[in-house]
Amino acid sequence: MKITVYSAKGSAGKTPIATNIALDREYAIGTNEAFHVFDSFIPDDRILALDLTEPFPEIPEGIDIVFDLAGAISAASHSITSALKQSELVIVPIFNEVKSLNSGIGTLREIAKVEGFNGSVLVAATKLQKQSGETFDTDDWTQSRDFQNIAANVKAAAGDVPILPLKFSKVFDVIFEKEMSIAQLREADALAAYTYRDVAAQFDAIYNHIDEVSNAK
Repeated sequence: MKITVYSAKGSAGKTPIATNIALDREYAIGTNEAFHVFDSFIPDDRILALDLTEPFPEIPEGIDIVFDLAGAISAASHSITSALKQSELVIVPIFNEVKSLNSGIGTLREIAKVEGFNGSVLVAATKLQKQSGETFDTDDWTQSRDFQNIAANVKAAAGDVPILPLKFSKVFDVIFEKEMSIAQLREADALAAYTYRDVAAQFDAIYNHIDEVSNAK
């Protein structure tokens, strides 16, 4: 399985999502960021680091990889287009902030224009938080105002793209502090198992989607 996690807007949650996938599923990681964070906890033979202008090589069948990509699509951003062309799934994280919404929608439109891209797209609605006075079943973050606004903007601009929620959680920082996935953190600590249960369930929904795309190949 080849997955790209990409948005032209920084701080949307690309690297935590890509890292969690890589750690849980023992995927290789491809990155076009010069100052990436993977050296300390991803084996060298599972890291493929290139410049923005360099194309990723064709990844052989049977090798699973998640591309964690920065930058905007342009005529010179060969790392982005080469990753997209060989990915079965692209995950676009978007959070409920004007610049992230605009950039995320622009990213969805640009991906659709990439010649040779035949994969599917999933939007991860990230950094969801309960707003003042807001009430909803916290097991279902699709009811939150943050999610609803992201979903409305995505549907208006890009149609019926699947969207899954990811609530705001400090666990996305802890992943890098402890160099462990959410599932691994929960297995190692009973308190973490409780504290991170909701975001773990949301990530399980993302994994289910990944498996559905993989099985549909």
